Amino acid sequence: MAQPPTTPLLTRELVRGLPFAAQRTFNNAALANGGTLVAAFDVGLVVSDVNQFIGAAINAALNPSADATPFAIGPFLDAGWFSSGAGTITTQFAIDYTCSYRNVAPPVAVAASTWGNISGLRITGRFARVTFTNTSGGPVAVEFGVFVRSV
Repeated sequence: MAQPPTTPLLTRELVRGLPFAAQRTFNNAALANGGTLVAAFDVGLVVSDVNQFIGAAINAALNPSADATPFAIGPFLDAGWFSSGAGTITTQFAIDYTCSYRNVAPPVAVAASTWGNISGLRITGRFARVTFTNTSGGPVAVEFGVFVRSV
C-alpha cells in the first residue's frame, strides 16, 4: 500500500538572539593629574571552549584573570567620555590570557569640555581594555563609560 505523500518542506522556527551588553561607567569628580580610569572585559570566557585558549590549564578556572576581569558577550565596543580637562583615551586588546595588551591605535587626545566617543569598534582579541588618563596638570571631573554589546 502506498504511503501518503509527504511535503518536501522543512519546518522552521523563528529564532531571535538575545542582545547582550556589559558596561563599566565612572563619574569621578576629582581625578588627579596622571590618574587613570580603566574598563576591561573578557569577551572570550563564556562563549569559547577553554581548551582553545593559550595555556588551557590556566583558563580552566571559571575566571582565570588575576584582576577578575568581568566577562562580556559581543564583538562591539563603544565608549564615551567628557572631561573638564585634557586627557587621553587608550584602547587595547589582548589575544589571550597569557598575552600582553597591545594598543589598537595611538592614544586619542581628549580635549577639555568636549564630548568624545568610540562607536562600534570590532573587538579582535579575547580581552578589551579602555583607559582614560588625566593629562591636564590638575584634578578634573570625568564622566567615562565603556560598553561591550552583541548587536
